[in-house]
Amino acid sequence: MKLGLKVLGVCACAWMNMQSVSAAALAHDDLTAAGAGAANAIVAGADDISAALYNPAGLAWQEGVQALVSSQSNSRGIRGGAAGSGDGNMHDLNAFALSWLPEGGSWGVSGSISTPYIAQTNWNNQFAQAIGRTDIQFQRYSLDTFYRVNNTLGIAAGLDMYDTGISLASNGSSFAASGWSHVGGHIATRWQFMPFWMLGVTYRQGTDVSLSNGAGDTFAMNLPDELSIAVAHDLLDDEMRLELAVKRSTWSSLQDLTVENNGTILQSLPTNLKDTTDASLGLTWFWRERTQLRFGYSYLQGANDLASYQPAIADLTGHKFTSGFGGKMSGMHLDVSVSYAIYPSTTVTGANADSYKDSLLTWMFTLSKKF
Repeated sequence: MKLGLKVLGVCACAWMNMQSVSAAALAHDDLTAAGAGAANAIVAGADDISAALYNPAGLAWQEGVQALVSSQSNSRGIRGGAAGSGDGNMHDLNAFALSWLPEGGSWGVSGSISTPYIAQTNWNNQFAQAIGRTDIQFQRYSLDTFYRVNNTLGIAAGLDMYDTGISLASNGSSFAASGWSHVGGHIATRWQFMPFWMLGVTYRQGTDVSLSNGAGDTFAMNLPDELSIAVAHDLLDDEMRLELAVKRSTWSSLQDLTVENNGTILQSLPTNLKDTTDASLGLTWFWRERTQLRFGYSYLQGANDLASYQPAIADLTGHKFTSGFGGKMSGMHLDVSVSYAIYPSTTVTGANADSYKDSLLTWMFTLSKKF
């Protein structure tokens, strides 16, 4: 028990001592309704097919075939100064996952499709063509193998590729292209280090994206490395689960959004992003048999430097509040969640000096089934 309290204490101290913690630039962590309802803090505690998207090592105890389909609707309100609002509404997003662990086996495989990075802004009403319109979306395809080492320890490793679509328009120039990223990798573990205590770790390698259109214009960027560390504790004879997750992302690898043609710069929007650390706290209450209620809170930091703020990314510091429920329905499990992120008015300096504020409302549902 003392060891468990020390682990939770270290994570809590790391959380409270951060300057700010983040939703980070292009990142969109709401991957399943079960995760989103608990503020996506389920890296250590995920014990259903959602683990395929948060920590595939958690699948090492889940025998049989499982499948998941998830959908979400997003509504965003973004404003900047006296000139009024920018258009920041995001696409509706979907996710899928499938896993298989033979009965009595130790090895299994899983695959998933999700959209963990997305940015959509349109500042033509405020900045004319100087900032213009940004539409970037990365759909991730992951393939994993996982292994149950013993009754308390599971490990996983896998590969990631991103189907990328980009549309940029600024300074009188436009660019649109789509294609696949280079291959990246990830590793994960889930360890029940003592009764009622679980530790989860997921490391995901960043990868390079390089796109070109028919005119020979090119765009390149690096996605960040991500390290997530989480601890989960079951309370009240397993009636509740409290989870704390911390994620570090190396967004400093993205310093500008630049389109070139044979060395000539056609568009250039400096971003000057900084590395971020996310923190989330989630609570799952197993209210009745096969029924869960979820609540969560995240303290969010933008990756943009306020001294050189880039509205094309439009990432501010704020707070996110989440809730959700799950239960059996017609042989399937239904999870529903809602999250609301508030980014209070913030004054920035630099070339785009002004006061900005933002909000994001996300509704999500997930259907899963064990065969």
